[in-house]
Amino acid sequence: MENNFFQKNNPNRQKLIKPLTDLDTPQEIANSIALDSLTDSDIPQEIANSIALEGNIPQLKDLPLQFKMSQKDVKNYIKDLKHLQACLRTALQLELSTIPPYLCGLYTIKDGSNVEAAALIRSVVVEEMLHMVLVSNILNAITDPKSIKKGEKLFNVKDIIPNYPTFLPGDIHPEVPPGAPPFKVHLLKFSKEALEEFSTIERPSDPNAPITKTFDSIGQFYEAIRYGLLRINKKTPGGIFKGDPKRQITPEHYYGSGGKITKVTNYEEAEEAIGEIVGQGEGIDGTIVTDHVMFGENIEYAHYFKFQEISYGRMYSANDTNFQMPVRSVPTGRPFTVSWSSVYNMKANPKMKDYKNNPELLQKAIEFNKVYVTLLNNINDAVSGDPDLLIKGIAVMYDLKYKAIELLNIPLGNGECAGPTFEYVEL
Repeated sequence: MENNFFQKNNPNRQKLIKPLTDLDTPQEIANSIALDSLTDSDIPQEIANSIALEGNIPQLKDLPLQFKMSQKDVKNYIKDLKHLQACLRTALQLELSTIPPYLCGLYTIKDGSNVEAAALIRSVVVEEMLHMVLVSNILNAITDPKSIKKGEKLFNVKDIIPNYPTFLPGDIHPEVPPGAPPFKVHLLKFSKEALEEFSTIERPSDPNAPITKTFDSIGQFYEAIRYGLLRINKKTPGGIFKGDPKRQITPEHYYGSGGKITKVTNYEEAEEAIGEIVGQGEGIDGTIVTDHVMFGENIEYAHYFKFQEISYGRMYSANDTNFQMPVRSVPTGRPFTVSWSSVYNMKANPKMKDYKNNPELLQKAIEFNKVYVTLLNNINDAVSGDPDLLIKGIAVMYDLKYKAIELLNIPLGNGECAGPTFEYVEL
């Protein structure tokens, strides 16, 4: 992957991903071996380098406390192929966990209002669907067809549907203000609170801060997967990319826009797919040089920046820079109207059980969830060997919106209205 500020297949999109150090070098292999030998904590790279060069691994109890690190050091988080596959299944659930809250934000905007905000959120939803497909392509690429039972699907729809409010899957815990409870994802109406949640989901971590006990961003989790793919592929005779090419989703199968489907048959293509996912989500990593034009309305922004635009009610302009961290980037371009009142007052985190005393409302919630499960089944079938089925998702997405609007037009009698619950139901 080129070391530049724009994604290879989409020159108008900012990217976060950085090239990995080649683990073929003697130093990196030695470091990896040294770190793999540790069992109760990892140590900083400087110490690991010294250990590898000297061929002497001290006892962890002998290391100064300030040098001890978590086992979840990003370069060595993935332990083996089975763990890698499990992490990619977690990544599927992670991508799915963001779609319902974004859809609730979108659906609760009343027709004719918040035009720019609705368009920005809609573009994010489309790209999250793309991310599910890209993760599926990577997982299929490292899954030996001999290990797949006849008729077996890539994932279990019932198992990956989150129960809101929920922690982000993958042991990802974004930083929160001091004294605040650990971050959870909620289903909320379009509001300042929802936009703060969306920005927290997509917010980049400090690229210079070490990973401690947990990941603090989605990008860090994918970085661990990327290193795992590279390291395990190099250590495995014949490599790990032995998947059936027929289970790959290619551009002609994908119905979305904004981003590109990458067929994955080798590590380089897997890295490209992860670059697309992280680049679309978080954007630029860390500081940038100021002679690069990063902003302007003809640029397709990462999700974090799109949510910043809605929060501030302004587009980024070509004069805006990202010289500090992305969390300090403030748009200063063309203003647009954001109305927090032109919104359906949806009950937060609605559940089917909330509607048990209203059979008609409960039935509408069930009908919505049937469409939702149908959509996920459609994606699952497509990535499990029938890629042509993916195009059917267009009609299902339209139906999902109509069912949601029906719910949002039903008052609950306390100033709030019903809303989609995004729960699993049997079809």
